[in-house]
Amino acid sequence: MLEMLNIDIMTYALMGFLLLCGYLFIFRAMCARISNKKSLPILAFVLLVVYAAVAIPLMIVLSQMGSNSFMLLALLMLSACSVLFVALYGLFVNFKYLNKKMLVLFILYLLMISYVTIFSREEGHSRAILLRFDQLREAIRIKSLEPLQHLFLNAVMFIPLGVLFPLIRPSRLAKMTYVAALGLMLSTMIEATQMFLTIGQCDIEDITANTAGAIIGIILYKVGAAFYFRNRSDEDEDEDEDEDEA
Repeated sequence: MLEMLNIDIMTYALMGFLLLCGYLFIFRAMCARISNKKSLPILAFVLLVVYAAVAIPLMIVLSQMGSNSFMLLALLMLSACSVLFVALYGLFVNFKYLNKKMLVLFILYLLMISYVTIFSREEGHSRAILLRFDQLREAIRIKSLEPLQHLFLNAVMFIPLGVLFPLIRPSRLAKMTYVAALGLMLSTMIEATQMFLTIGQCDIEDITANTAGAIIGIILYKVGAAFYFRNRSDEDEDEDEDEDEA
């Protein structure tokens, strides 16, 4: 009974987080198009009312269609579809500004991920939606990292996403919010596809691990970029000093 209560709390916490992220994403997009910053508090309130008027009925409908896990997956799928639409639109509008070589490399990475997680698997699983976080609890219980190996591999698999995606256009795409949203979208679609095709179970724990891996990737990218530009500026300064001496 206590375990079920903890799962429900985790489910509602994740759903609340997704809804909050959706609200902040829309609010941020609208703020970029408003010149009068004094009106932002009013905009935030009006948007919150409209957002709640849409989100609450949606949650009620979803609650009638299935369990809490189904509601969470439905919200994840809605978020994934929204991110996919924005990503494809941005790709179409800004195609001429993109680094085509990095774009091809990123697409090859996506194909590799698709093969490993979907096309190389066989049928034989149920269509259950797992929200247990039992691997983390087991690691804490036995005080060992061994149960977390599966989550670790899921995170490592998505680290290249956080590194390659910003390289497509560093001036615009090197943002943690973009990479985290893309990781969430890709992972959700993979888990949902595995569930529908019965080639794997939809595990929310895997989605969080994949998204965390993408975030680790963008952090590594930012650290590497900062180190690269710092060294480059030092080299430029040394060249200027040599020219002055000459």
